[in-house]
Amino acid sequence: DFIIGPYGVGRLSQEAADEDEDLLDVPTLRHMLQPRDSPFAIDNNSGGGFVGDRDKVRLHAMAFESEESSGATCADGENNTFDEDTCLILPDWAIRSGPRKKIYFDPEKVTAAIVTCGGLCPGLNDVVQNIVFTLSDYGVPEDQILGIRYGLRGFYEREDKPITLTRRTVDGIHLKGGTMLGTSRGGANIKEIVRRIDLWGLDMVFVIGGNGGNAAANAIQQEVEAQGVRCVVAGVPKSIDNDILLVDKCFGFDTAVEEAQGALLAAKVEASSGYNGLGIVKLMGRSSGFIAMQASMASGVVDVCLIPEVPFTLDKLKACVAGVLEKKGHCVLCVAEGAGQVRAVPRLLMCAVRMCFLLSVQRLQ
Repeated sequence: DFIIGPYGVGRLSQEAADEDEDLLDVPTLRHMLQPRDSPFAIDNNSGGGFVGDRDKVRLHAMAFESEESSGATCADGENNTFDEDTCLILPDWAIRSGPRKKIYFDPEKVTAAIVTCGGLCPGLNDVVQNIVFTLSDYGVPEDQILGIRYGLRGFYEREDKPITLTRRTVDGIHLKGGTMLGTSRGGANIKEIVRRIDLWGLDMVFVIGGNGGNAAANAIQQEVEAQGVRCVVAGVPKSIDNDILLVDKCFGFDTAVEEAQGALLAAKVEASSGYNGLGIVKLMGRSSGFIAMQASMASGVVDVCLIPEVPFTLDKLKACVAGVLEKKGHCVLCVAEGAGQVRAVPRLLMCAVRMCFLLSVQRLQ
């Protein structure tokens, strides 16, 4: 039975209350907390309504005819040849996210912390700002929202003390690049982080990071649970490569695609202005080619797009480029940085390494 409402369309399932369903496990502290009405329950969340606790999202949207079908490489749950972490056996359903009518923390008593980890990504300041705004809207006192400086090390490095985040301090930060909190890479002392979480009385920790940052968030959550510390650890998926599983589109990805098109158009001008001109643009994409693929399609000027997900040989690549040069007199290549990492193409990758790290164009004659 389908229902249609002002905010979406879906199936009304009688199985929504089935506790034995194959659901993606999400740790919760509800057994340790007391439920209370959301502060937005008075006006039904400004008319937008709330998400039900048993609302579900199907994780398997595709049913393949056979293993030979396009995209069925991982249909049986086995790891593919590119990255052993990119193929996992998933349950049928995940719990739908969104605002609940019942909340389990007393906003006036909540102390929260926000930390950014890993590389920079467009939109980091937007996320920090809106977490602060949302916590404040729920009633969390502004002097109880902390910003952790320079990544996870900021939990325990003495020279990088946390700062207080208020609506005033985050006002306008979305107009600036980078992250106002600073960031860092590398391992972190999980036990020391959890010790500080307990010492500071943190109820919520928001970790904004990519694959590494979310792995750290998971490790923190496990250590918090092991030590009996009452704290919610929320991972916010950040990846300019758009390569985090179960997330259709990470923030910052659209901006990267738009910026990449400018480099591709410049490569087209350079290549077409020279005799047998070859324009090469290297884009980010260590394990996935989403930026390269979508920027290539959107620009409409790319002749060859190389991505990590599709193996290729140097001979076939040379033949393809030669054919384009013979037909058009110039050729534009878009290369994701991880392309060819399975069947290495040394000469091409050496050329790509010499280019700028994010976006660059080079004309070869």
